[in-house]
Amino acid sequence: MNKINKNHIVLSLLLCFLVPLFIPSSLSTDGKESYVYGLPLEYVTIYQQNPNSGWFFDNFFNGNTGLAINPGTFAINVIIVYLIIRFISSRFYKKNKSI
Repeated sequence: MNKINKNHIVLSLLLCFLVPLFIPSSLSTDGKESYVYGLPLEYVTIYQQNPNSGWFFDNFFNGNTGLAINPGTFAINVIIVYLIIRFISSRFYKKNKSI
């Protein structure tokens, strides 16, 4: 079994942390108006009284009525992104090694 690469873990943590900041959300109206953030799984939900923007900073600092963060889903996202980064880097390393 391969060892866990700390650089890949740090990169996946940064990606999962920064994705909500740079990818806007769409309005979800499941009983209460909210915006959900996170890829591939959603782990941050911001509830709004008067929705006006899909961007994280606008919703976080302007008139939100609640914030829900799911740490379990965040951890699953980190694992998924880590596995993707690990797969891509191993393919890239094998390709460069054969040249």
